[in-house]
Amino acid sequence: MTSLIIGLGEIGLALHKILKDEYGDKIFGYDTAHPEPIPEHHVGILHICIPWSKDFINIVEGYIDVAQPIATIIHSSVPVGTTKKIKGKTFHSPVRGKHPNMEDGLKTYCKYISFDDMDLLDAQELAGYFTKAGILTKVVTDTKTTELGKLLALARYGVYIAFAKEQEDICEKFGVSYHKAVTDFENTRNDGVEDKLKQPLLFPFDKFIGGHCTVEDMEIVLDQYETPLMKVAYDIGRNTKVWENCNIYDTAKIGKGCSIGGGSEIGHNVVIGNNVRIGAMCFIPEGVVIEDDCFIAPKVTFSNDKYPPSKQECWGKILVKKGATIGMGSVILPDVTIGENVLIGAGSVVTKHVPKNERWFGNPARPHEVKDA
Repeated sequence: MTSLIIGLGEIGLALHKILKDEYGDKIFGYDTAHPEPIPEHHVGILHICIPWSKDFINIVEGYIDVAQPIATIIHSSVPVGTTKKIKGKTFHSPVRGKHPNMEDGLKTYCKYISFDDMDLLDAQELAGYFTKAGILTKVVTDTKTTELGKLLALARYGVYIAFAKEQEDICEKFGVSYHKAVTDFENTRNDGVEDKLKQPLLFPFDKFIGGHCTVEDMEIVLDQYETPLMKVAYDIGRNTKVWENCNIYDTAKIGKGCSIGGGSEIGHNVVIGNNVRIGAMCFIPEGVVIEDDCFIAPKVTFSNDKYPPSKQECWGKILVKKGATIGMGSVILPDVTIGENVLIGAGSVVTKHVPKNERWFGNPARPHEVKDA
């Protein structure tokens, strides 16, 4: 039976390799970044391994329309109730494992397969399909069970790590060694109790909870059902500070380990990566994407309108790439890309693309060599 895997990230690639080792040329993969041709002949199983997004259901059903599979398996972490909304014979089968060795995880952890309003024999047939490839499986009814099970597993892990960070802060407050007060203390306690009473012992994170699943899965749960403990752990794990009097649109996406200065405005659908520092009183409107590790000094203004007010008819986008620095009071005009590790001097007006690693300043900004002092 031909299988098509949509999404060739860590999970998709690991699943692709395991299934291809067993089923050979019956396994195909497709990713928007590295596409293989989608098979023109009939697809038996469609595997969905793409991240959750607000358009997830529409995207998946678009692939279903193209592939016309007998069955679709959602491997992604999704909000509770998502799988049942997707048309056709659709199953949920969350992935468990540790990055980056997802192939080992797929073969080590039991892979649940859940279904709604379908013949149990169909799910059992899929279980045999995975088992033949070396993946241990278990069939359960109700896709909400596995959807919530995966989300809560990551949420628990996130709470544990967040509390480890809290313990580290408390130890620093009292001038006590974290290793002695927590690690050694709990290790010796765990040695003296039966397995069911042992407690998890995790180490504090540095800047934020890393990876791309723990905090993200906590966010999916909080969007549907907010609890005080998980919300605090989520905020600790993100380690992003938003200072007072900021106006941030609900649709804006702000990464982990960020600082947003007081009085700044972050507009509709703005995307800000991880480890980004934004100074006070910055204006960042719709159409701006700022990648990881950037520094935006105070009073920087981004413009998305070439001929204001054009009522969005003349809007343009701005991309600030990884590691760029934009000096205080600069103005960035629409349809501009600022390359990786660029330095924009204070008070500059940027009107055109800036290549990576260059130093620009002035009005309009132009490239300048940086001379040694």
